[in-house]
Amino acid sequence: MEHLFPLQIERFLQFGIVLFWTIAYMMIIYKGFRDRTCGMPLAALCANITWEFLFSVVMPFNPLQQIVTLLFFLLDCIILFQFLYYSKRLYPTWPIKTIVLSLLVIALLLHYGIATEFHDHEGKYSAFGINVMMSILFIKMLLKQDLHGQSIYIAYSKMVGTLCASIWCYSLFPNSLLLNMMYILTFILDVVYILLVYNKSIKIIHRSTMYKQF
Repeated sequence: MEHLFPLQIERFLQFGIVLFWTIAYMMIIYKGFRDRTCGMPLAALCANITWEFLFSVVMPFNPLQQIVTLLFFLLDCIILFQFLYYSKRLYPTWPIKTIVLSLLVIALLLHYGIATEFHDHEGKYSAFGINVMMSILFIKMLLKQDLHGQSIYIAYSKMVGTLCASIWCYSLFPNSLLLNMMYILTFILDVVYILLVYNKSIKIIHRSTMYKQF
């Protein structure tokens, strides 16, 4: 582990991670309740919540990280509740609960396996793998259900929080080709997501304006 950047910059980046991801979580929860939906793709949610459980309860690697990760875990629990509650209108209860439980078990086992196999006690490889997957799935969700449960504020907060994490992790592990590839891929996907959300927002405003004219 290296430290390319001064400690003050690393602390600033850590603060950015916590701030912007907390904003993203709160906005996802708010928009979910307002639109009566879940604002996070199920696979990404299951991967997220099990990573946070593993590295806040089972394998924490420092006290401050444990507190922050536990906070994110509790926020993800609210989002999981939203999915289970609002999905009752769309799917039969028994199959969807079985699917969710299966995804949670699979994700937890994979996170633990990656951390053990690659001696990755910080969970960095699985964390950025989740970010790549999440960025892809948010785009897919947007194309499927428009802005239902989503907003430009979520898109920007998610991108800035992840960018802070990428720069901070680069300072610690600058020679990891895999991590560097995931930083870049996630950033590109997040920019695409923002552009798509902005485009959808403009179209909705335009349709609303046209409707009022008539």
